[in-house]
Amino acid sequence: MPVTTNGHVHLVRHTSRRTHNTTPTCRRYQLLHRRFASNKPHASPTSHDAASPSNPLTVFRRALATTSPYLTRSLAPLRAYGRIQQRRPYITQLLTTSTIFTLGDLSAQSLDSQGFSRRPYQPVRGLRAWVIGAGLSIPGYTWFMWLARNFNYPSSWVRTMGTKILIQQCVFLPLVQTYFFSMQILLSGGSLESARRRVIDTLPVSWTNSWKVWPAVMAFTFTYVPMQYRSVFNGFVGVCWQTYLSWVNQKAEAAEERTDAVQELAAGGLGGAGQSA
Repeated sequence: MPVTTNGHVHLVRHTSRRTHNTTPTCRRYQLLHRRFASNKPHASPTSHDAASPSNPLTVFRRALATTSPYLTRSLAPLRAYGRIQQRRPYITQLLTTSTIFTLGDLSAQSLDSQGFSRRPYQPVRGLRAWVIGAGLSIPGYTWFMWLARNFNYPSSWVRTMGTKILIQQCVFLPLVQTYFFSMQILLSGGSLESARRRVIDTLPVSWTNSWKVWPAVMAFTFTYVPMQYRSVFNGFVGVCWQTYLSWVNQKAEAAEERTDAVQELAAGGLGGAGQSA
């Protein structure tokens, strides 16, 4: 720095401070930018999720930033969930997924018993659903984070979504549904053969029907919903889906009980005929 007088140095510093002063509008913009900035834990933003004026995530955040004060206050729980998701992602996913599975089983029991008028609520089934959801929470979260960071093609949204949906439907969903139906049997004290039969009876129907729901949900989620809110959005759909899976499992269980009863009656009839002969 060239040698200057003290007065000149003071003038330069004063001018520098005035140059870096921010107006109220700039401070408001910086506050909104920090509040709605995307969080991708332990990963740099991908080309698909990068901030740009035309990016759907940017449009989503701008829509939140321009909402009325009343709507802003009503979205406070959602933002609180997003902050907790940032700080404690694994614990948040554990509690969220297990709650979704429990609520799905509760809804399925209510529908099957006509509002618990035909038979009371079975807490053992609810606990079993909670355990199954807890076991799936961390692997499911890890899978979705990996899927969000990969297969992003900036030149083609259709190629990006098509690849993600195809991998999700053909790899992840069959494994999840196999886990769900088999664990229902194993946690009930059933054998591996019974679990295999349950999967064979339920997986083709549930996997076929999943194509009617999850491709559209995934396309909307990966396009418009920021990372920290995706589990909440999928949770609303997940409660309905787990209700359906619990209903399918219950129907298969009833069908297996009827089949076993018929086989026992047939075996008893043959045994009685042999003794009479």
